[in-house]
Amino acid sequence: MEATDYKDMLRAADPAKYGTPEAGSSLEEEAIQRFSAFFRDMTVERVRADTARVYAEGAILHDTLKTHTGLADIQAYFEKTAARAKGVQVEILKVVRESPDYYFIWSMDITWSAFSKKGQTTRSFGISHLRFDREGKVTLHHDFWDSASGFFEHLPLAGPLIRLIKSRV
Repeated sequence: MEATDYKDMLRAADPAKYGTPEAGSSLEEEAIQRFSAFFRDMTVERVRADTARVYAEGAILHDTLKTHTGLADIQAYFEKTAARAKGVQVEILKVVRESPDYYFIWSMDITWSAFSKKGQTTRSFGISHLRFDREGKVTLHHDFWDSASGFFEHLPLAGPLIRLIKSRV
């Protein structure tokens, strides 16, 4: 699924089709903990070892920049992300459940190994909308975050232009 229509993604991850953990259950808590731990300190090794434990086979991930569908595509994307950065750490600040949806409020620190801020750590904040299946695996992961500040400002050619535009707005 290349389209980023949010409503289409919600329909594709319909809990009537995949189920959802029972509120307050140990399965729900385990799903929340697995997801949180996966991003706590993202490395290529962790991605390879844990993606299939966190994401369902047909999961959809939209990270504001691109949509990824299916376990193999999601794993390849996270491997590439982890390999391009010296470090990616996500701290889950709060989890809000509104059945069947979960909202993870987070801060993300990335230490760049490329781009204009090579070796520097940047911080961004966002919210991830998740749905889990009856096994506690992610079927929908849709991120809402400021990709201009969190990513594009750090690109060698686009960064200075974006910062200039932001300073004049």
